[in-house]
Amino acid sequence: MTLHGKIAALSRHDVLKTTEPLTCSDGAINFTCLLMKTDISPVLKELRKIEVRPTATLTKHRWVLVLEYNFTENVWHWRNITVVKGWVLGWNNETVYLFQAPIVSYGEMKKIHDELFDSLVLRRELNGIAAIATHIDKITVGTTNVTENDKARPDPKAVERIKNYVRGRYKNVRVEVFLIRSSTNMVSMGGEYPVTINVTSTGYYKYSYNRLTCSLGYVGYLYGDPNLQTFVTAWHCFALAGTGLTSPYTIGFRVNNQVLRIPTQQNGFFIPGPHDWAFDPLILNWRIRVYSDVAYIGANDAQLFQKSGIAFGYIKKADGFRNLPITRQLNKEDVKVGGSLTVRFGKSDKTTTFRVASLCYSTYWLDILYPLYDPRFPPYARICHVRLDGEDGMEGDSGSPVYVLAGSEVWAYGVYSGRVNGTIVAPLGVSSVYVRVTR
Repeated sequence: MTLHGKIAALSRHDVLKTTEPLTCSDGAINFTCLLMKTDISPVLKELRKIEVRPTATLTKHRWVLVLEYNFTENVWHWRNITVVKGWVLGWNNETVYLFQAPIVSYGEMKKIHDELFDSLVLRRELNGIAAIATHIDKITVGTTNVTENDKARPDPKAVERIKNYVRGRYKNVRVEVFLIRSSTNMVSMGGEYPVTINVTSTGYYKYSYNRLTCSLGYVGYLYGDPNLQTFVTAWHCFALAGTGLTSPYTIGFRVNNQVLRIPTQQNGFFIPGPHDWAFDPLILNWRIRVYSDVAYIGANDAQLFQKSGIAFGYIKKADGFRNLPITRQLNKEDVKVGGSLTVRFGKSDKTTTFRVASLCYSTYWLDILYPLYDPRFPPYARICHVRLDGEDGMEGDSGSPVYVLAGSEVWAYGVYSGRVNGTIVAPLGVSSVYVRVTR
């Protein structure tokens, strides 16, 4: 492991009080640095415990620029940080810059992130919270709350309420609240139609995939507007395009021979599920943490469903035999461990019912290996998804609908995300797009 990685690993566990490695600049050149709350002494002391003895030299920096992501504007920008003291460490031909500054450490921010995710996303102590992200000393909260007259910005009252909540618990962090657009009036066609996807990213992660095959789970209307017709499937089918590090991107989406080109098609839209990026010292790179493996893709076209030739309003062979209508949508917590969920596998053309094993299962140790299988794919981990006992299905079933059978009705719950020590489900109730399923 590199010196950057060793320091970041110690900070992740709150042994040291540094940030994760950051992209920094002195105005002339860019380099990797870490900010820290203390002087260099604790760093050298803890490194010596693991038999690492770097040289340490004072630098003349009095400020440093740090690259920071602005979720509201969806852009990266440089933030000027005042430096108390700076050091450059040398070890095994590696150079590490450390700057003492008034910040919140990596370990402290990780703890804050986990506590807020539990209280705001899982336990829903505030309404309309869809995502929690952290970067340096900033907490970023994604909300679906808008005003009736302005759907392009978050509701100012909701923004103030969220900021007061976070600042009331954590005094020394910055808070940013941004809008995650919502969707309503969704109906399902039960995985009846296959989808084919071509995706290219020319961002920090560069890759291109042709003819990825998945299953379609749901369709509906963005913001309840029948002109904004929307398809829903699993986000990993799009190779996790559409984030700050996997943009710009282009998506070709075909369902039942209807082709969409997103976002180069001017009237198209693509909305991934809730996620954030965190530096992972195990791989010495950024990893995307996915909190619901769901994606929404569509266009401003009132004839889109008609052009696609799809029929909707039911789950195909929902009980294995009958096509049943959807009458309700459930939140994540509406299903309990020990209960049952049913998957209508689109590609496999089968229906299977499973027992719910966990409502918060993370697939870190399998997902960490995926880039070894395909190095083009950005590193990722599915966080706090639903796990079902038993496995079924095949490649191409991702995105298939998951639901509760209620007599002759269906209560929609999520989409099929894959198999990891059981069957993994991405619930709609914690996705970045709120979905109300109707007949």
